[in-house]
Amino acid sequence: MLEPKPEDRRGLDADVAIPLVVDLDGTLLLGDSLVESFSVVLFRKPVAAVAALLAIRDRAAFKRRLAGHALLELADMPWREDLVALLRTERARGRPVHLVTAADQAVADGVAEALGLFDSATGSDGVRNLKGTAKLAHLRERFPDGFLYAGDSPADLPLFAAARGAVLCDVAKRVAGAVARCGTPVLGVLSRPRPGARVWLRALRVHQWSKNVLLFVPLFVGHVFTDPAKVAAAVAGFLVLSLMVSGTYLLNDIADLGADRKHPTKRRRPFASGALPLSLGLVAAPVMIVCAIAAGALLSPDFALMLLIYLALTTAYSLALKREALTDVFVIGCLFTLRVAMGAAVIGLGQSPWLLSFALAFFLSLALAKRHAEVIRAARSDAREIAGRGYTGDDWPLTLVFGVGAGLFSLVIMLLYLTNDASPSGFYRHAAWLYAVPVLMALWLQRIWLLAQRAELNDDPVVFALADPRSLLLGAAVGAAFFVAI
Repeated sequence: MLEPKPEDRRGLDADVAIPLVVDLDGTLLLGDSLVESFSVVLFRKPVAAVAALLAIRDRAAFKRRLAGHALLELADMPWREDLVALLRTERARGRPVHLVTAADQAVADGVAEALGLFDSATGSDGVRNLKGTAKLAHLRERFPDGFLYAGDSPADLPLFAAARGAVLCDVAKRVAGAVARCGTPVLGVLSRPRPGARVWLRALRVHQWSKNVLLFVPLFVGHVFTDPAKVAAAVAGFLVLSLMVSGTYLLNDIADLGADRKHPTKRRRPFASGALPLSLGLVAAPVMIVCAIAAGALLSPDFALMLLIYLALTTAYSLALKREALTDVFVIGCLFTLRVAMGAAVIGLGQSPWLLSFALAFFLSLALAKRHAEVIRAARSDAREIAGRGYTGDDWPLTLVFGVGAGLFSLVIMLLYLTNDASPSGFYRHAAWLYAVPVLMALWLQRIWLLAQRAELNDDPVVFALADPRSLLLGAAVGAAFFVAI
């Protein structure tokens, strides 16, 4: 449980007999329980989400429908810690503390049970939406001798005006000004920094765009990297794909909120931590995805079709396939291979069966390497299973055999290509140098699998390679061998 901070121990400067009424959404909760409920239902029961939207004009009924379908994991929600600490201090001083919220009564009851802070919890009942003037009427009837109020939004202005003291939580300047003009004493101001560009860059996972450099592979192996038009098309495709990828990451983070909040590091992600409003993600993600598909269609119909396939696969992965052992890594391998195929489509080259076969086997091996490291960690910690992934610690021999086997198979495909296609093609004046490529890649795969077996591979292997000096050195050597062969 959270303990009061030293500066909160003195409490509020008001008679402790006056009850403190606390709002939930945006005040105690860093987010909106209605949006949280809708996102849970949308990803788990999409038909129920659509049915609930039919009742959106009746806000109380809408909330009641969503509450009947969504089981929010309230203990893991992002609470305003400084307000929680203040409430504990006030209760210790003997002040009655009550939760009164426009959220459904089921949500209010769950919050009260999760936090153990309130003398009572009251929410909307499916008929009356307990917000604004309706909430004020309820409070005047229940607390005729007055109350203190903690809130955050313009809808709380009537309550601030009627209260005997106010605690302002992230209120806008105009709301703070209105409270000052109405003469209500401001007993506390709790605020957080507004989300800036850095928070959005984290949410969009811009660092993951590095995986999209695979789109440039056909530009080089197809020997068209000196054609300015094709280079420009590849760059445009990279940007469009990156927009799509960021949109799907937003959707994935929204779908994974519950699991992320239980994770020791993922719980700090922008949506899971409450640093970004969930409502913005629910709007931004589809807008980005639609814009990416429209831009992709302008570049190439085949490219746009592959974007749609990418979207379908990532959506299926987020909703279900990531919980299916081995199927999950196969999908990841397919997504990486799709990036290579997109590169050929956007510059107008035909698809190479050799390249796509190699890519699928190679990236399947890398996906298995990352999962193998997680399975090894689970085995060493005697964990029964990896939460939400479908693997147990006893699965490590399986991930090891499949992963190393796929990596070796990818090298065999490359050697067959070099012998039967690349060397006789006439594209390479010094084709012997090409055989350095599978040797160098074998060295890198050995390093990746050694780290995976030691449970020291903590990131996606592609992202890891871009920050690992040894991997960069081997990559430079591969590039040098390719250009010398030309």
